[in-house]
Amino acid sequence: MITPETPSEALELAVVGTALMKPDHFQRLAAIIEPGMIRHPRTKALWEALAERHAKGEGELTDFASLYADSALTKAVGGWVAFSQIGQHCQPDAESHAEKLHALVVQQRTGAKLQHAMQQYADDPEAARAAIIEAVDRQDESKWEEPVRLTPPAPPVLDVKLLGGIGEMAQAVAESLQVPVDIPAWFGMAAASAAVGGRRTVSPKPDWSEPVTLYCMTVAAPGEKKSPSRAAMVAPITEEEQRRKAEDRFAVVRDQQERRIAEACLAAAEGQVTKAKTVADRKKARDNLDAVRNELEELGEPKVPTQMLADDTTPEAAAGVMGEQGERLAVISAEGGFLGNIGGRYSNQPNLEIVLKAWSHEPHTVNRKNGPPLFLTRPNLTLALAVQPGMLAGLGDMAEVFESRGFTGRFIFSVPLSMVGQRTYDTVPIPGDVRRRYSDGLARMIAGVWDDSEVREMSLDSDAQAVFKAFWEDWERRHLVPGDLTSVEGWSKKLPGQLLRLAAIMTLFDSPDCMTVSGETMANTVALVPYLLAHARLVVDLMSAEKQSKLGPARAVLDWLRKKQPEGALAAADVQRGVQGQAWCEGVESVNQALDVLEHHGWIRWLPQPELTGRRGRRPARRFLAHPRAMEPPR
Repeated sequence: MITPETPSEALELAVVGTALMKPDHFQRLAAIIEPGMIRHPRTKALWEALAERHAKGEGELTDFASLYADSALTKAVGGWVAFSQIGQHCQPDAESHAEKLHALVVQQRTGAKLQHAMQQYADDPEAARAAIIEAVDRQDESKWEEPVRLTPPAPPVLDVKLLGGIGEMAQAVAESLQVPVDIPAWFGMAAASAAVGGRRTVSPKPDWSEPVTLYCMTVAAPGEKKSPSRAAMVAPITEEEQRRKAEDRFAVVRDQQERRIAEACLAAAEGQVTKAKTVADRKKARDNLDAVRNELEELGEPKVPTQMLADDTTPEAAAGVMGEQGERLAVISAEGGFLGNIGGRYSNQPNLEIVLKAWSHEPHTVNRKNGPPLFLTRPNLTLALAVQPGMLAGLGDMAEVFESRGFTGRFIFSVPLSMVGQRTYDTVPIPGDVRRRYSDGLARMIAGVWDDSEVREMSLDSDAQAVFKAFWEDWERRHLVPGDLTSVEGWSKKLPGQLLRLAAIMTLFDSPDCMTVSGETMANTVALVPYLLAHARLVVDLMSAEKQSKLGPARAVLDWLRKKQPEGALAAADVQRGVQGQAWCEGVESVNQALDVLEHHGWIRWLPQPELTGRRGRRPARRFLAHPRAMEPPR
C-alpha cells in the first residue's frame, strides 16, 4: 500500500481513493477541493482524469479497466498496482478529509504569502503590514471545520412513558417536587429491582443469562430534592420492610430464646460427659450430648428481622446482611457515601469484590476474623446512588480503578438538567390513584417474586427476540466505527445486558407472574439507548480529572474570545493580558497550552511563522486566528 510522506499526501490519497472507488462521491468532494489543491503527481493525474470524465458525464461509468487503457495516465499514476493501492485509501468520511486538505492548502498558501511579503517588503514596513493583513484576511475567509465542543451538549431528557407504570409515578413525583423526572425515575427502577430480590434472570438465547438487577447512578447538585424523590419512590419497599420486621419480632425473640436454652443445655451436657465416673455413665452422657446437639442444629440459621434496604453501609457489612437475607440486598441512597466506602474511605484500599460479583451473581467468600467464613453462592445487590458532580470529578486515581475493574461499566447513569430557577411554588400533589397503582405494583412484585424460593429464568417472545437481535447487531457494528464508543467502551459492551434487565423489570412490574418479555416492552427499552449513551458519556467526562484540568483553561480562553470579539490575528501575549489573574494562568506558557487545546478542537488556527532571512533577532511570536463560531454565544 502507498505510504504517504506528508500530511497533505495522506489527505489527497483519501480523497482521490474515495473518488476512484465510489464515483458517486466525486461531485461532493469536488465541491470542496478547489483546482490545484491536489498536487502530488500520482494523485493529481488521477484526480484530473476523473474530473474530465465527470465533466463529460462519464464519471459514473468509470472503472479500473477503462483507466488502465489510458497508458499516459497509467504511467503518471505509477502502473496498475498503484491504481489498486490508491483505491485502498478509500475512506467512509472522505468529505472531512477533503475539508482538512482544503484548510491545509489554504494555510500553506497563506504561509507562503506571509514569507513573500516579509522578504519583498523588508524595507517597507507599511507595505509588508498591508500584504500580511491581506494574506490573513484571505485565510480568515477560508472554510473552517465545525469545532469540537469543549462542554458536553445538554443531556437528553428521559421519556418516562417508556418506563410504563414506574414512569407514571416518576412523572407525578417530578411535577409535585419540581425536580427532573430522571431522579425519581431511576430510584423507582431501583425499587422495582429490589422487589425482584435476585429471584429472576432473563435469557435472550441459550448460554446467555442476565440477572435481573440494576446499578443506577444519578448525578445532581445539592438542593435538587434527591432525598424526597427517593423517599417517594422507595416508600412501598420501606413500608413492606417495616411490616415484615414487625411480624418477625416475636419469631426472632423466640428463636433467640430457644438458642440460648439449647446452648446452655449443650454446655451442661458437655460437663456431664467430662464428670462421668464410669464408662456406662459416660456413654449415657454422650447420648444426651448428641441429642442436645441435634436440637441446636435443628434450629437452623438464626432468625433475623427482614432487611430489604440499606443506606450508608460498607461492602463488608453489605455482604454480611446478604448472608442473613437470602443473599440479597438493596442499597438505595440519596447520597454517595457507599461510593466512598467501596473506594476505601475507611480502609484506604478499594473493596469492589462483592459489588462486582453481586451484579452478575458470582459466588463470593468472605473470611471473617471473628467468625466462620461467609459463603455466598448467588449474591444479588441492587444499587442506586445519587451523587454530586464534585464527587465524581474528585475521584482522581480512583476513577481509573473503577474503570479498569469494570465497576463503572455496570451502571445506568443519569445527569439531568437542574430545574432550579424555573420551578413553581403551586404544584399538584401526587394523585392518590397513581401512588396506589405504583405501591400495588411493587407489593405484587415482592409477594410474587421476592418471596419466591427459587431463581427462575425469563425469556423473550419472538417479537422481542427480533427487536433485540436487530439492536445487538447494529450496536456490535458501532464498535468498529473509530471514536464512536471509545470513551465508554467498557460501559457499551455491557449495554445489551442492561437492556435485558430493564425490559425484565418493566415486565415484572406489570405482571409479576409473567416469564416472557414482549416485543413492545423490548422496543420501549431499546428506545432508551440514545438517552443511556449520552448520559454515560457525560459521567465519563466528569470522572476524567485529567481531561477537565486541560479543558478548563481552554474554556476560559474561549470565553475571553467571545467577550473580547478580537479582529485579525492574536498572539498568546494578547490572551495572557486578558486572562491574567485567573488561577490557572501562570504565564504565557500556560496560555500556549490552552491555545493548543483550542487548536486541537478546531477553535483556533495557528498561522505559519515566516522565515526571516537576512535579519537577526528572535522570530516573531506565533499568532492565531479564532474560528468565527468562537465569537458567537455558546450553544
